[in-house]
Amino acid sequence: MDVVKNTVSLPYRDLAARISSIGALKYVSVYELLLTLLIVWALCFAVKTALLLRRSERRLYLLFRRLYAPFAAALYIASLFLWLWNASYYAASLAEKTGLSGEIGAPSLERAAAVLAARASELAPMMPRDEKGSFKADPRELLSLSSGLYANIEKELPALTGESRQPKPMIYSKLMSAAGFTGVYIALTGEANVNISSPLCLLPATIAHEMAHQRGVNFEEEANFAAVAACITSGIPVYEYSGALLGLMHLTGALYKTDPAAARRIVSSLDKYVLLDWQENSDYWARRSSSLSRAASSLYDGYLKSSGVPSGIASYGECVKMLSLWLEKRS
Repeated sequence: MDVVKNTVSLPYRDLAARISSIGALKYVSVYELLLTLLIVWALCFAVKTALLLRRSERRLYLLFRRLYAPFAAALYIASLFLWLWNASYYAASLAEKTGLSGEIGAPSLERAAAVLAARASELAPMMPRDEKGSFKADPRELLSLSSGLYANIEKELPALTGESRQPKPMIYSKLMSAAGFTGVYIALTGEANVNISSPLCLLPATIAHEMAHQRGVNFEEEANFAAVAACITSGIPVYEYSGALLGLMHLTGALYKTDPAAARRIVSSLDKYVLLDWQENSDYWARRSSSLSRAASSLYDGYLKSSGVPSGIASYGECVKMLSLWLEKRS
């Protein structure tokens, strides 16, 4: 276990993160730039290879020569990714480090949901909104507010201590929405990238989620817990609201499975703006359900399961255990 922990903290990870966070790249994702260049190169490479193959008499040999170097480079990059990211799946989890592990029942879920419901309802009318009442904010302003996001929760949960680096808005945000993703952390560059086309009411929570990955939190349910905990303790109203809303969605979803009546009581107590934001978020993703998003979800589900996460993509909602235990501990 100690070997794994030492491996994921090697200097390259910090160096990559520092390079990607220099001032000129504050709002530009190095990952997206490199990905764009890779796509352009791949297209040019494919066209040139096809032309060469048409003129060659030793096509199989030529194809082998053309593909050998790119294949070797891909293996090196994949190995580096596994070294920087996947190895952390076998280190101590955040639940183990914080002691927030154990079983919970419907009463615990209801109490936790009630706490977040009350906080979300209190903050919802104060949020920036348009004439229709929809949550409206400048994504870049939300990103700039993230610098001190983890300051308070670090004192309470030292396992979340780390250097804050501002996440970056994705150029391909609409494509991310089509694929069903709200953000992505790239271990190769140390960057947290967020989809700014998705509903803004949950963008602060998404920012916090990706920043949790920067702090070495691999498991998605633990990153969701870290995001909610960081947001609601941040003292930043838009982040507090977004975190409370995200946590509330997961808690009531779990509560519906064990005590539907309790879940309905929680939902019926919510402020109208909370319900509006919740509905708009649901409608947004329902409109983008497609074969592409289902295929992307299936691939990511398989990746998570192969990385030692048995529940795959469903693990995002498993943050309810840590949330319930943490909120109960704080009450």
